[in-house]
Amino acid sequence: MFRFICLAILILSVASCSHSSTFTSSDDNLERLNVAILSLSNSISPEEATQTSELLLSATSELAQEYKMVSPAKFHNMLVNLGLRKRGLCCHWAEDLHRRLRTIDPQSIKFDWVVARHGSQLREHNSVVVYAAISTWQQGLVFDPWRKAGQPYWILIERDKYPWHPHPLSGEWDDLHCK
Repeated sequence: MFRFICLAILILSVASCSHSSTFTSSDDNLERLNVAILSLSNSISPEEATQTSELLLSATSELAQEYKMVSPAKFHNMLVNLGLRKRGLCCHWAEDLHRRLRTIDPQSIKFDWVVARHGSQLREHNSVVVYAAISTWQQGLVFDPWRKAGQPYWILIERDKYPWHPHPLSGEWDDLHCK
């Protein structure tokens, strides 16, 4: 019991000193994300790319505040797993971002929930992928703000270090939730 109390005090003291990961959706982030989405295909509508970029960046800001994200992300995971934070695991980010993306209905862009190392207790990672409607998720852009503890982060799937695949329940949105 004494060890648990000491651990809790240590975690609370470090958590209170940790960097909070809030940001403002700068024009630079918006422009860079917009360009990244548009570069996926000539078939992507500029208006839909802007709508998607704005949604992802505003959602990232809101969720980082809601989750009370601290850096690094793995430390935040520990806080969630100890019950000191309610949400903020990568699967929470994927679930909440994907739910918001489903509120818009672009014709030239698609979204999906992707997972790397599905089922691995310590190594599974979840995110969302944005891709051109005329292509496949493999040519998409992973949007993964968990990785930078609530800061916008995106990378082409083909350049990412994670071995991504669509979540096994992809398309079954009523059944697909974070564990």
